[in-house]
Amino acid sequence: MKEQKRKSDNFLLYVPHHSDEIEWEVKKGKVVLIFHHNKLIEKAVRLFVKKPETTTLELDDIGSEVWNLIDGQRTVYEIGQDLKRKFGDTVEPLYERLVMFVKYLNKRRWIYFSRGGDNK
Repeated sequence: MKEQKRKSDNFLLYVPHHSDEIEWEVKKGKVVLIFHHNKLIEKAVRLFVKKPETTTLELDDIGSEVWNLIDGQRTVYEIGQDLKRKFGDTVEPLYERLVMFVKYLNKRRWIYFSRGGDNK
């Protein structure tokens, strides 16, 4: 019974989705995440500290490719296979790096996961 639960809870079978709350665009082939600092506390901080109203974060080539492969259909495993085809050995250790990256994106609430076949 425990063995079956482990297989059904395999992280590589999770399907990542972009959060509706994150704004992003592609510039010169790289994904740029856009953050608007319009919460009340952020507005107050801007009065005292020179902080821009909007900041951006440009992902590198591999990060941009991962972001673009997140389509709500592909599993983490399939994204890894696509990365391997495109970048070869430069992405090794592939799944350790990929899992760490998508978990970070999830922790920041820029993406969320469903299990294969679920919508949310």
